[in-house]
Amino acid sequence: MLLGVIVIALFGAACSGSDSAGGGSDTSTTEQSTPTDVASEVASPSEPGPYAVGRTVVQLQDDSRGRALTADVWYPVTAGTTGLPSVYQFIPGIEFESDTALADVAVSTDGPFPLVIYSHGSGGLRYVASFFTETLASHGFVVVAVDHVGNTAVESIGGSEPPRDEIAYNRVLDVNFLITQMLATSEAPEGQFSGTIDPERIGVSGHSFGGFTALAAVSGYTNPLGTIPADDRIIAAVGQAPATALSTDEELAAVDVPTLLQSGTRDETVTIEEGTERPWELVTGRPLWRIDIEGAGHQSFTDVCDYQQLLPTIQGVPAVLIEAVNEFAEEGCTTELMPIDEAHDLINRTAIAFLLTYVAGVEGYEQFLADEVPGETVQVKE
Repeated sequence: MLLGVIVIALFGAACSGSDSAGGGSDTSTTEQSTPTDVASEVASPSEPGPYAVGRTVVQLQDDSRGRALTADVWYPVTAGTTGLPSVYQFIPGIEFESDTALADVAVSTDGPFPLVIYSHGSGGLRYVASFFTETLASHGFVVVAVDHVGNTAVESIGGSEPPRDEIAYNRVLDVNFLITQMLATSEAPEGQFSGTIDPERIGVSGHSFGGFTALAAVSGYTNPLGTIPADDRIIAAVGQAPATALSTDEELAAVDVPTLLQSGTRDETVTIEEGTERPWELVTGRPLWRIDIEGAGHQSFTDVCDYQQLLPTIQGVPAVLIEAVNEFAEEGCTTELMPIDEAHDLINRTAIAFLLTYVAGVEGYEQFLADEVPGETVQVKE
């Protein structure tokens, strides 16, 4: 039964409260409704980029908090590189091979590359959106995601989660710590990631509670445990179905870098009204993009549908586990929702285009944000 709940908890990527906060209209909003021509020389960011992808798992220790963290690092690899597939492991015996990422191969020498920190949702794990993190790495990013200890599947199953204020506080500090660690690793004279990261090109992204985490790292965050200053190393942020109830109006207004808000119109865990409307009204960073994906649910931003297909193929997985995963997959994989492959394509198309434009500084990708395609509604404040 323990095994079942561990995997189930991956899909609970729940939010940090259900307080609803709406916002008024803004006449400065520009509606994007007329598609423009896409330059033929720029490939769609929903497709794999020019690099192969490597993945390595690293163990980190934040001595200042006595906090041990496990992180995944996805990174660009020279096209044509061969190696063993990277393995994503829930627990021993419940694992799967990546179709894209190679295990521990050499980083491309084309760097330094931009860095993006990804933050998972509540009760999730660091690799729960590999469809996004792997594709982002193929477009020339080093991508790092950590298990937010205290708010992962392991703690969710045993009722051992610390208080919500402690979780939120540590999540934001985890992002700060990861940036510091990765920059130090890049600055080291030798090692796998020596010279691979550009300290002037750093972005953050997160889903659900991770969306809060990404925005709070930019704005700074205060709760009863203390105040975390804004991390001014971050130059752009992506919130996917962001659970923003824990951020004050003042904190959301302090998000002053280019920002993308992605949301699903069929999200019942963090509705657009609960999670997106308030940052859409308050965030001061420009441009501020908002992409509402028609028919997407809360788990459309994760790999839950892959897990739903995978588990029945693994010998010895209890039927009760498969049934439970099917239940959680109702927010991502049912026929009433946008087909998951289409949802992932739209999510990657706009999130990766945003990060290529505002973190990597590559020209020609903003058009993928501005071009409204079937299945999405686009708004921008400039």
